[in-house]
Amino acid sequence: MHQMDRVTILKLGGSAITDKARECTPDIPAIQHMADQLSDYDRPLVLIHGGGSYAHPFVTRSGIGGGLRDRSQLSSISETEFYLGQLTRIICASLLWRNKLPVPLHPMSFATLDKGRVKKIMLDPIRKSLGAGLIPLLHGDLVFDESRGIGVLSGDRIASLIGSRLGASRVLFGCDVDGVYSANPKGFLNATLIPEVTSENFRVALHASRSPSGDATGGMGEKVRQALRLAKNGCECYVFNLRGKNSLRKILDGDGVVGTRFVAWKRARTSLRQSLQKA
Repeated sequence: MHQMDRVTILKLGGSAITDKARECTPDIPAIQHMADQLSDYDRPLVLIHGGGSYAHPFVTRSGIGGGLRDRSQLSSISETEFYLGQLTRIICASLLWRNKLPVPLHPMSFATLDKGRVKKIMLDPIRKSLGAGLIPLLHGDLVFDESRGIGVLSGDRIASLIGSRLGASRVLFGCDVDGVYSANPKGFLNATLIPEVTSENFRVALHASRSPSGDATGGMGEKVRQALRLAKNGCECYVFNLRGKNSLRKILDGDGVVGTRFVAWKRARTSLRQSLQKA
């Protein structure tokens, strides 16, 4: 099967679609611009959005990312799920308005952890959605953990996991900077963009992304780790600026875009048809 028939996974970074300085505040122009660029894209697609200001404040304040320790944390679980649902609906509305057909799927309902590691994940709903011609819309989520009670399953980790198991042709990590830099571009003016990461220079990108992050799910470091995991298994990845004008459309069309490309280390053979047949 031609590579373009295989699924593309697009992670919408929480920092790119919400105002992380204000709780539960969407960046409507950024969401609409994203939806505009997807309006005429008709190939198999899985969308995953980050929590941004709809999740990180509640997770960070309550400490539930490190496990469930007392009943006072329970309200934060309910609040996080409620507000994540709101952001999902905003994204759904933008897509439906453009005649795209998303179907929300909540990872808390079909994945579990054990000591922070993914123990079980049921992909049938995602496969069935793709097979029907729908767009599965997932998000980074709180997930029940067999040892710790609760934990965080980041959108980046979900993108990596699903990308590997569905044999995705590419995984795109949209964020609020142009790609992976030699240092944090928000703090170091002389930071330079790393345009391409390969099996030869991957340690440079890994080291550059290790600066401390206030993000509850690991920030750029987590994106780089998951992109490398995918690249090692034959899946090309991009880290790019979702806010850039038409950057998503260019990357989807293969026209090139300012960003960081993670070159696949080996050839992947799994097709979407093969992955759907596993359902």
